[in-house]
Amino acid sequence: MNLRKLTCTLLSGVIASLALVQPALPHSGTAQDPWSPAHLDMLPAEIRADVRKWDAACGGSIAAAQHFALYLTVPGAEFVALHFDDFRCRSGAVLCNSAGCLHQVYVATAGRYRRVLAVHAFDIRLSSANDQVFVELMDVNGNRRTLRWNGSRFVAR
Repeated sequence: MNLRKLTCTLLSGVIASLALVQPALPHSGTAQDPWSPAHLDMLPAEIRADVRKWDAACGGSIAAAQHFALYLTVPGAEFVALHFDDFRCRSGAVLCNSAGCLHQVYVATAGRYRRVLAVHAFDIRLSSANDQVFVELMDVNGNRRTLRWNGSRFVAR
């Protein structure tokens, strides 16, 4: 009888404590939409204007995920890599093909941005080492190729 009373008391305590636990919700109370036009609005003006040109080809309502634009800053220049696999386009074939999705790299020197690379690939990664900038291109088969920045464009390593 004592064991039964103890079990009932313990279960009552557990149930009461569970009633006090609040669910973990995001700060806003709703899930955040990963596709946001705001990610495009944060791009530098020259790049934003180029990206907005895709609106018509994509059927309108373009947006980007958080990792659409990745930045690399080195002394004297800033690089921006755009990953169109993180870009919402209703007509996916416009930006992606069997080689992968479009990726573009822009460089800013003296405050002006210009496109220095456009390639269809599975992924690209910007990196720097010993005051040099590199872009690693990965194809859909996992093969990698690295290009080096020569001060005006990316060239074979």
